[in-house]
Amino acid sequence: MHKVIVHQQRYLFHFLSLLQLKMTCFKFNLSSYYQSLCRPVQLSKQGILLEVAIEAAATAVVNLKDPLNEWDSKVGDGDCGSTMFRGATAILEDMKKYYPLNDAAETVNEMGSSISRVMGGTSGIIYTILCKAAYAYLKAKAQPDVTSHQWAEAMEASITAVSKYGGAIAGFRTLLDALIPASQALQQSLKAGEDSVTAFVLSSEAALAGAESTKLMQAQAGRSSYVSPEIVASVPDPGAMAAAAWYRAAALAVRNTLESSLSAASSAP
Repeated sequence: MHKVIVHQQRYLFHFLSLLQLKMTCFKFNLSSYYQSLCRPVQLSKQGILLEVAIEAAATAVVNLKDPLNEWDSKVGDGDCGSTMFRGATAILEDMKKYYPLNDAAETVNEMGSSISRVMGGTSGIIYTILCKAAYAYLKAKAQPDVTSHQWAEAMEASITAVSKYGGAIAGFRTLLDALIPASQALQQSLKAGEDSVTAFVLSSEAALAGAESTKLMQAQAGRSSYVSPEIVASVPDPGAMAAAAWYRAAALAVRNTLESSLSAASSAP
């Protein structure tokens, strides 16, 4: 009996030792995971541009809260601006602490996490899909720095994912009516030999034009599809306008930042 007890004690001690080792490894891995999500002490060139673009995009959405709600009150639930506002403010707050801005793919993934945490309804689901699809594409490239062509392809992958899971296509009076023209213009400009910044800005103009054109569309999806054509024709689609706003703001912010850097460099002694 004594031998059995001793054997059981040894087994229990061995089990607890293994459990402690596994917990130590788990804590180390968890710590490493969170460290990888911390904002870098020093940003790379792409990290700086990514931060500038995200901040400008989110700020544009914050500033558009009331107009979005007003438009949505006529064709939807009236809360598009408030919903987008929650997502944008979460992104601005989380970016200060958690976004690994030198890693584009992981940053996009964390944006999706910020959105899914605070944005409800269809908009939250759609933007989570957008971010997660872009992340999956960029992560497969296994490169912290992303080329302009890869950004364009990631955007196309996001649009494809939203269309697949949401059922919307061009002309359905949704945010895709801003993003699809932007994606097409971006790829066409890059293929034509335009530099990445010019292509980005040109595609943002296409996004804005696409969003404005939703006034001429009859909704095929969402609550807007139940609203009379006369009322729908009086306002653009709020989701499309929000997408165009953040996309345009990001493009202009990147252009202005690079122009300021070039100006400073040329004037330096």
